[in-house]
Amino acid sequence: MSDLELRQFHSFLEDLIDESFRTGRFSADKIVLRVVTEYPERLDNIRMHLNDLGLRALIRNNCRAKNRTSSVEPDMFGHYGLGKRVAVPYVDDHGKNRWDRKPRGELSFDDLDRIRERRDERPARASRDQKELEDIAKRAEPYRSLTESISQALAMAERDGR
Repeated sequence: MSDLELRQFHSFLEDLIDESFRTGRFSADKIVLRVVTEYPERLDNIRMHLNDLGLRALIRNNCRAKNRTSSVEPDMFGHYGLGKRVAVPYVDDHGKNRWDRKPRGELSFDDLDRIRERRDERPARASRDQKELEDIAKRAEPYRSLTESISQALAMAERDGR
């Protein structure tokens, strides 16, 4: 599959998503059903890419999941918010810092020390989305009583040079 085909499919999905907002509440399930039933040929064109994306998503979700589905042993981590696999730092053969996923039941004290050390080295910072939402809120706040739409409030702020 070419990058062009993938971009075209993304644009197609974007149009369906926009349409779903205009006709009611957003529902990923409804969009999936619509694509599967009304546009099966489009799915066939990107099936290999969808398989890869789907498998990656399932693997990531499994790593983040809190509880094992197949274990009969009591879960000693059950009341903690850790996923089944924890990111543990290591230095690769080229001296570059990397993170590896390790089953939480196999964490060593050295692993825990390395995790804590790496996290202590980096200052806590808000995510980019959080920062952007805060900026949007600050710019839009003066226009709250004038409109209910954030995009309209941002347009007013832009107009007023804010």
